[in-house]
Amino acid sequence: MPSESEISIHSRERDQLRADVLLEISKLAPSRLEEVYRMITGQIGELLKISRTSFWTYNSGLRTLQCEDLYIREQKKHIPGNILFEDNFPVYFEALRQSRYVDASDSQTDRRTSEFLDLYLGPLNIISLLDIPVRSEGMLAGVLCCETVGEKRMWTQEDIDFTTSISGFISSFIHTDKLKKTEKALKSSEEKYRKIIENSLVAIYHSNLKGEFIYTNQAMIELFEFDNPDDILNYSVEQLYPSPDDRQDFVTRLLKQKTIRNMEMHLITKKGNPRMVLLNAFLDNDMIFGMLMDITDRKKDEEAIKLAKVKAEESDRMKTSLLANMSHEFRTPMNAILGFSDLIANESNDPDIAFFARKIHTSGHRLMGTLKAILDLADLEATRSKIKIQDIFIENFINDCLQHFSPTASEKGLYLITEYTEGLYVKADEVLLQLILNNLIDNAIKFTRKGGITIETDIDNSDNEHACVIRIKDTGIGIPDDQFEMIFHEFRQISEGYNRSYEGTGLGLTLALKMAEMLEGKITVESELGLGSIFSLWLPVSECNKSDSFVKSKDSFEKSPSRVFKLKPPEELPRLLVVEDNDDNAEIIKLYVKGRFFTDRAADASTAIKMVKEKHFSGILMDINLGAGMDGLKASKAIRQINEYHNIPIIAITGYTMAGDREKILAGGCTHYLGKPFSQQELIDLLSEIFE
Repeated sequence: MPSESEISIHSRERDQLRADVLLEISKLAPSRLEEVYRMITGQIGELLKISRTSFWTYNSGLRTLQCEDLYIREQKKHIPGNILFEDNFPVYFEALRQSRYVDASDSQTDRRTSEFLDLYLGPLNIISLLDIPVRSEGMLAGVLCCETVGEKRMWTQEDIDFTTSISGFISSFIHTDKLKKTEKALKSSEEKYRKIIENSLVAIYHSNLKGEFIYTNQAMIELFEFDNPDDILNYSVEQLYPSPDDRQDFVTRLLKQKTIRNMEMHLITKKGNPRMVLLNAFLDNDMIFGMLMDITDRKKDEEAIKLAKVKAEESDRMKTSLLANMSHEFRTPMNAILGFSDLIANESNDPDIAFFARKIHTSGHRLMGTLKAILDLADLEATRSKIKIQDIFIENFINDCLQHFSPTASEKGLYLITEYTEGLYVKADEVLLQLILNNLIDNAIKFTRKGGITIETDIDNSDNEHACVIRIKDTGIGIPDDQFEMIFHEFRQISEGYNRSYEGTGLGLTLALKMAEMLEGKITVESELGLGSIFSLWLPVSECNKSDSFVKSKDSFEKSPSRVFKLKPPEELPRLLVVEDNDDNAEIIKLYVKGRFFTDRAADASTAIKMVKEKHFSGILMDINLGAGMDGLKASKAIRQINEYHNIPIIAITGYTMAGDREKILAGGCTHYLGKPFSQQELIDLLSEIFE
């Protein structure tokens, strides 16, 4: 048994060894923490004569402990360890956070460490544990572990103090390593951003309020046409401004606001070339930090676009004016040609003269149809912005369209049959829908020599498309399969060239298809050569259709009787004022209403205003284009100012029939609208509607 003096000597030797180890550890340079951990675990294991010594680092984000190094003294070797998840060992991790150390002499039964029994302690026969938490900036950073195998060890205060001292060094090493990594990351970040700024396409500069450049990047040098960095640093900021006042305005604004965003400025390069820039700048003490983006080319492009827009708008205005004038200049004389030829054909007692008049009338209608198709096609884009979608009761609408075609069908000996799904409404624009149906029905009649045309409506729910289908079926010549697409092209027909068999421009189907697409619809065709064709118009169904249960009705279409104006004694006939500068059109109106109305004529607006003040008229037929002086709309507004003419019918009779003309004219003071050329029956029907 050793004496007290021998125990004292051994104690001093252990203290000296521990002091030497601590001194050696304190001298370590934490350039590579892996080597530091290996040296510490080895020194502790040998000095304390324990089986296993390890160091673990804590990851707060993943909530894990990872073994950086495990020293096994019996084997004299270092090996990597495992990973422990906090969720699996909550008591142990809580003990590390709350305690300065975990000294478990019997680790398999100690409440703080017994969670490891089945997974770790039992299989390795680990009996005693001394675990020292390592903290950095007050937070758990790792743990230093001492373990005995096969034997129990009562941990002394000396053991605890020694390992706790080493944990302090490890904490210092971790903190130093963190600072170095942060510093390295900061330098890397600074270098990265320096490269970004230097290679940026945006001009970046740093100057003082005196106008001296402190720093500029390459983009700044190139933007203002300098030779090199030294060249611009010797240049005054004020020299970039067109005038000293511009520079002063900028500085004054920056001093007041501290920050300027997206300010457009005119500057001058060293070589005197103008530059338009977008400036962002902020003031920090007396230093200005700014970024400039060259928008010189963009501003030029914007100006070019503005100029092009003005030219396009002017071109569009001229186009609209040209189309309107063409329409007026064609329709006005055509009104007289068709009117007089119709009167001659109906009233002449000479069969030859009547025959010639009918030929003139037919050719005039053909010419008018050609003109209308061309103008409609040219005006289609203008029409797009004026579309008014509304709910339309399709049965009545189709019947109204067929009124115009019934005489032509009867003359050719063709039947017109309608098969309606009753109560069916569609969403469409009235003007476009009428043009589409007119073109499709006209096309069917034109290419049908015998038999007739059937028009039917239906609801289609296939492919989840709730749509209305209007089918125009004819027994005409039919269309070859390979011609289906061609017939919708402008100015194309099945028969073309010198052997063309049918009249027309070839624009009808083109217009119909484009208008259907403008209404979010479509047109499809089915046909068999020699047997006939089916053109189907698909349109959106209106919400007015309360259910999908509809009733089919089938009728032969008959033209409703024309209005017949009741003849009256001469002294009771209404008196009309015809305001028309064209002698022929004034005369044809007079002949059209002969025996039904008295007519007086005014050749210009001023005469018309004078006449209404002197005599009472039941209604006024107003031409819109009256040549020089006041036009028909201004004349209508002036007449409305006269007391007894506040509510008098004013019928616009005009050659202006382009998209929007009708609405403009009716909003300008006229109560009714009749486009030239018009027939006697159309005029009589309108007057009958007004005066009866």
